[in-house]
Amino acid sequence: MKRTLYPWERGVRFDRGVLVGELGPGRHRVPFRTVLTRVDIRPRTMTPAAQDVPTADGVLVRVTVVVRWAVSSPTKFVLEAASPEDELYTAVQLALRGAVVTRAHSAVDPERVDIAAEVVARIAPRAEELGISVAEVAGRDVVMPAELRRAALAELVAASEGRAALERARGETAALRSLLNAARLAEQHPALLELRALQTASTVVVDRPARSR
Repeated sequence: MKRTLYPWERGVRFDRGVLVGELGPGRHRVPFRTVLTRVDIRPRTMTPAAQDVPTADGVLVRVTVVVRWAVSSPTKFVLEAASPEDELYTAVQLALRGAVVTRAHSAVDPERVDIAAEVVARIAPRAEELGISVAEVAGRDVVMPAELRRAALAELVAASEGRAALERARGETAALRSLLNAARLAEQHPALLELRALQTASTVVVDRPARSR
C-alpha cells in the first residue's frame, strides 16, 4: 500500500499497534496492517473564548488573547493527549487567569505585553509535553465593567470641561489685565483719551474763525 504525505504533513506510523516512527513528506510504501496518522505541522491560530477574571482589587475584567502555535513533535502530539488542542486551550485559559489575578484592574490593559509573556512562560512546559511550540501570545481585548467604563467617561468629560473653564478664566484675566493697563495709561497721559475719542468719532467738526475781507 502506498501513502502520500504533503510538505506540511508528517506521518506517525504504527505497525500492529506499536509505534514505529515518523514519516516525512513524499510517497511511502507501507504494509497493509500499518496505521499512519497524519499530522498537520503548519502554524495555527487559537482564540480562546473571553473569560471574566477577578483582579487583585476585586474587579471582574473580561480578557481575551490570541495564540499562534504549531506542532513541533508529531509523535508527542499523537501520543500524549486524545485532544491536544483542547489541552492547549485549557492551559492558556488557566495561565491567563493566573496572570490577571495578581494585578490591579488599572494595570491589566497597560501590561498586556507582560501578561502575554507570562502566559507563554506558564504554558511552555505543558505545550512541550503535547509536542506543541507556542510562537506568540498577544492580548486582544480587555473590557472593564460597565460601571468603570461610565466612570472613566465621566472623568474624561470632567477633565475636558475643567480645561475649557481654565481657558475661559485665562481669557477673562487677560482682558481685565488689558483694561487695567489702559486705565493706567489714561491716568498717566490724559491726552490719550482725546486721541482715542478722535479715532472713534465718525465726524470731526473744526470751528475756524472767519477770514476778514
